[in-house]
Parts: sequence; structure tokens; C-alpha cells
Amino acid sequence: MSSVKLVRLPEKFDFSYHKKFNEEMDTALKNPEVSNIDLDFSTVSYLDSAALGMIVYLHKKASAVNKSIAIINASGTAAEILKVANIERIVTVK
Repeated sequence: MSSVKLVRLPEKFDFSYHKKFNEEMDTALKNPEVSNIDLDFSTVSYLDSAALGMIVYLHKKASAVNKSIAIINASGTAAEILKVANIERIVTVK
């Protein structure tokens, strides 16, 4: 049975969030019941290069344990930044 871990991201997704993000992701990655991690961008209005780096690093760690990552509900500026960064090349964007 596959399970999705939904992670709601803050309005300002930047380096200041990395510790909490990494702790939450490590827990999800170690959980054998979780097969997919959905990053909910519904409230994100700002993200920086550190946030993009966190997503890339999460993808690398998730791939190593056969889990998938998806970005959901991205809109506005956040969606534009993700598109310019070509993040869909490594992570599913729904």
C-alpha cells in the first residue's frame, strides 16, 4: 500500500526554512509506509535558490530510497520560478 506524505510549505520558502524542511523530509524518507512526498505550494508566494536546492537535494535522497517527489498547487510567482528553473525535469509538477 502506497502512502503520500503531504508537506505544506510556508509562504516564504527560503533558507530560513531549511532545518525544519530537512527534519520533516528525513522523517518521511525513513518511513517505510511513505512512497510519495507531495510538496504543497498553495501558500508559497516567494522562493529562492536555496529552496530550489532543497528540492533538488530532496529528489536525490528520495530517489536513493525509491520514493517520488511531486510539487502540487504551485501558482503565480512561485510557479513561474519553478518553470524558469526547469524543476519539472527532475520533479513532477502537478
